[in-house]
Amino acid sequence: MRAKHLTKSGKIGGQRGMTIIGMLLLMIVIAFVALIGMKVVPMYIQYFTIKSTIESIRKEPQLAQMSPIDIQNAIQKRFDIGYVDNISARNLKIRNDRSGRVLDLIYQDERNLFYGLSVVLKVDEAIPLNPNL
Repeated sequence: MRAKHLTKSGKIGGQRGMTIIGMLLLMIVIAFVALIGMKVVPMYIQYFTIKSTIESIRKEPQLAQMSPIDIQNAIQKRFDIGYVDNISARNLKIRNDRSGRVLDLIYQDERNLFYGLSVVLKVDEAIPLNPNL
């Protein structure tokens, strides 16, 4: 027998609240969002670590005198300190452009979620190495 009670206005009202099925569905949705977050957030953290490393190299005062290999070595040292493991500084291409040197940041980071479902972050950027740009 369902319990009913009188409200302040004198009307009979039913019980309020979430059912067990509703709570289970909510927990499943929260778990799915947490799973995606645990896979996607580290990808973006690593991307922003790579970007901040390149920005720190751009601010080096002796950058104009450095050879491309010296620039790659300086970037790799910072990658090692920052635990960047999905890209190597040797994979970064440094080329000369009309406006100066340009670093081509091209890589792909793929993480498996579950079964055959994966998340992919593709990066294809040209970053000018001139500090005034």
